[in-house]
Amino acid sequence: ALVEFSATVPYKIIVAHVNHGIRGCEADRDEKFVKNLALQYGLKFEVKRVKLAGKNALEERGRNIRREFFEALCKKYRARWILTAHTQDDNVETIVFNFLRGSGLKGLAGMKVVNGFYLKPLLDIPKSEILKCLLHRKIKFCNDKTNKDIKFRRNFIRKKLVPNFKKINPFFSATILRNSEIFRELDDFVRLQAWQFLTKHKAGDVLFPLKEYETLPDCLKAAVIQEAFRICSGDAAGLALIKTGEIRRLLSRRIGNKKIILPNKSWFLLKEGSLMYNNICF
Repeated sequence: ALVEFSATVPYKIIVAHVNHGIRGCEADRDEKFVKNLALQYGLKFEVKRVKLAGKNALEERGRNIRREFFEALCKKYRARWILTAHTQDDNVETIVFNFLRGSGLKGLAGMKVVNGFYLKPLLDIPKSEILKCLLHRKIKFCNDKTNKDIKFRRNFIRKKLVPNFKKINPFFSATILRNSEIFRELDDFVRLQAWQFLTKHKAGDVLFPLKEYETLPDCLKAAVIQEAFRICSGDAAGLALIKTGEIRRLLSRRIGNKKIILPNKSWFLLKEGSLMYNNICF
């Protein structure tokens, strides 16, 4: 699709592939398949080979490796976009997964077509439509056998949970995606309110006075902490809800001169009635 589109709107395509080393010969076959496809169209091909071992957080570790590789290539080639082939089905599974692990509004909003320099042009298309297109045009593709293994959480959601949800609501996917739009609008609104609060009350090293924070609705209190961390740390993902709750409890108890250590080794500190960040940046 990208090659066909590039005939109309010229741009350079770099094909990036990660071989996780989990599936042995099958993984090597897939790497060769992608490489040959790139060569067929005269495209630059970049590959990263790793050996993912163990079972703990295998999905997350693989995802982090891919992101690091793609983002390094993005800098190397000064690329505008990193394109991934996430589908509508992937988005539904992501929202269900986020709900089950207790995500806030951001997680329930699901994936975005555009997120920073990541672009997901197939996000609104069901996987079934993509398969129909491939079969109709007689385009060869590979199947990953690990996608059938329900010991992986996403596969369990795909194979077991979603089909049962559809027995209750045949339009489950459409319903959850419609709800995700509502959650996204709410998340955007709450984040804007949090930003406005922070820009109004920030003074020097102080993020905000505790007495002003205490006047906020509970839902906005969490958002203010999340937004403060995002801005100061540069971490777009924000804080885990557990850590956010820990900071809120600190503020509610008014425990002065106590540090809350954050994931990036920085900290929040309640001092003299105000919340401070150790590396204030805005």
